[in-house]
Amino acid sequence: MIPEAFREFFTASAGASGALIGLLFVAITVAPERAHRVETQVEFRVLASAALLVFTNALVLSLVALVPQGSLGYWALLGSVFIVAFAAATARSGVTEGRHQRGRRQHFTLAAGLVVIAAFEAYGGVLLMANPSDRTGGEVLCYIVVADLLLGIGRAWQLTSMRDTGLVSSLRVLAHGEDLPAATDEPESGQ
Repeated sequence: MIPEAFREFFTASAGASGALIGLLFVAITVAPERAHRVETQVEFRVLASAALLVFTNALVLSLVALVPQGSLGYWALLGSVFIVAFAAATARSGVTEGRHQRGRRQHFTLAAGLVVIAAFEAYGGVLLMANPSDRTGGEVLCYIVVADLLLGIGRAWQLTSMRDTGLVSSLRVLAHGEDLPAATDEPESGQ
């Protein structure tokens, strides 16, 4: 049971998460050829799965928070376990399937981001398991939902163009005025 002050936030985030999941399915079905091309298949699946994972995590946390007398702490801990398992699978695919250095780096960066989210989610969950009305635990999970939505939006956006849309890549394009090659191009010369 979360403090009443968080009810409005979790109501809004449940609606946003559900809408983003629906939009993700539309984005995936708009360009199905990327999911089947050999050179983009692994990256497409990792990006789509990561976006779905964090959107679903945000949705589940939000809905459980709205259940009267619900045990959000246990759900947060369970969610963090799933996220760590997915992060491990993402890192493994970066090692075994990464076609070039940039692809591997993206897999490992995504995996690291997921581990950070999982760690904070587990922390918030433990606080809420110890005291279900703990304000700090509720705040941590609110920020985790925000992080889930931001990460999911970033991966979904990257999925639509199959380009690296991260902050560093975007700043590089702004600074140099050049369009970066698609993240699925062949390895750069000299690598």
